[in-house]
Amino acid sequence: MSYNFRTLNYLGSKLRLLDFINDKVQEITPLGAGVCDLFAGSGCVSRKLSQSHPVVSCDIQAYSKIIANALLKRFSIDDSEIDRFFKRLNTDSANRLKTAFHPLIVLEQNSIATKNIEVLTDILEHGSLEVFNIEHNVSCLSDLLDSASNCLKEDKLDDVRSLISRYYGGVYFSYKQAVDIDIILEGIHTFVSMENRDLFLAALLSTTSDIVDTVGKHFAQPIKARDSKGNIKNTVYNKAVKDKTMDVFPLFREWLIKYKNLSRSEYKHIIMQGDYEQCLKELPQYVKTVYADPPYTRDHYSRYYHVLETLTLRDTPKLSTVTIHGSTHISNGIYREDRHQSPFCIKSKAPAAFRKMFELVSSSDRNLLLSYSPYDETKKSHPRVVTMQQLLDWAKEYFTSVEIVSAGTFKHNKLNSTEHFLNASEEAELLIVCTNRPK
Repeated sequence: MSYNFRTLNYLGSKLRLLDFINDKVQEITPLGAGVCDLFAGSGCVSRKLSQSHPVVSCDIQAYSKIIANALLKRFSIDDSEIDRFFKRLNTDSANRLKTAFHPLIVLEQNSIATKNIEVLTDILEHGSLEVFNIEHNVSCLSDLLDSASNCLKEDKLDDVRSLISRYYGGVYFSYKQAVDIDIILEGIHTFVSMENRDLFLAALLSTTSDIVDTVGKHFAQPIKARDSKGNIKNTVYNKAVKDKTMDVFPLFREWLIKYKNLSRSEYKHIIMQGDYEQCLKELPQYVKTVYADPPYTRDHYSRYYHVLETLTLRDTPKLSTVTIHGSTHISNGIYREDRHQSPFCIKSKAPAAFRKMFELVSSSDRNLLLSYSPYDETKKSHPRVVTMQQLLDWAKEYFTSVEIVSAGTFKHNKLNSTEHFLNASEEAELLIVCTNRPK
């Protein structure tokens, strides 16, 4: 029975390393003791560890909490309830939302069918209705966006019922996909009981991760339509055909059934939403090992998942702005103004954050497994804000035993052979194993 399960296209996912991580947790954790997944993210490590231990899954992002609940908790739902859910989605407000966006949907679909990359580029660069309502940018979409906005206002649908369509339609998703997401989201909040809601929401999060029209299937930014000379790239059409034509409803049903049919352990698990410090201070005594995979570079920002966060919170966030050459505009990524940025990926804050984590884990007499992915300078990877040597030096201040384990070679190396070890393991995922056992 496999507990390996991918929920999202996730930056730095540990999906391929689950067996490696699980083996190391087993080595240092007493039988039946609890384990904390401190930066749970997509939840794949939490699920894997839940096979053998009660898990505390913690992350500061709301979408991560939804996914962890869907992976770890038990749900009582059958296929007939899923069928009833889909039958109830054809509501009056759903039909009015389709009507409001129909001209934009037709324009986008026709531009894909006729390979009109100029129109597709305008949609990517100026397609957000929310941004249009703020900035009133002129494009071939202007009249249609203005009409859609008026239609939503007249029907009193310019609220959370059109959230994804208004903010991200045309840009991250096709207009039709965005409308379908909104219809499903409204159905989840209207027809699904609180006991089962996270299961449906997690399936919708996974669906959006599959269909999003971006490089790498992340939400860091939309497709960059033009090259440095202003020429439209071929990828505009190629990605649109591949991503924007995917049908939301059957994919959502597929994900919903996958989540429903997941095997789940008999342990009682806890899901926390909060920062690392809060979580560590509130851990139950039975938790004896903490697995931590904090963000190490400026790439690892919440901007990669801001759309998932907005879908989960279902609010109407204020959008962040950028100022270029004295002119201020909404950010191209249509980011939330309140995006969380972890101290672990801010060079000035990372040392204190790591030290605090080491201190809290050690002082509570727990073990720590810290993931670290070395980078190759020749491949233009962003440097880590802290080095492996720094981590080892800090860890040694708080733990009596510090070892490095490589996923590539599985060789154990004590702290006194660090330099030799690091030179030989430039690309393999590493685990820093910190305990207060005798060396």
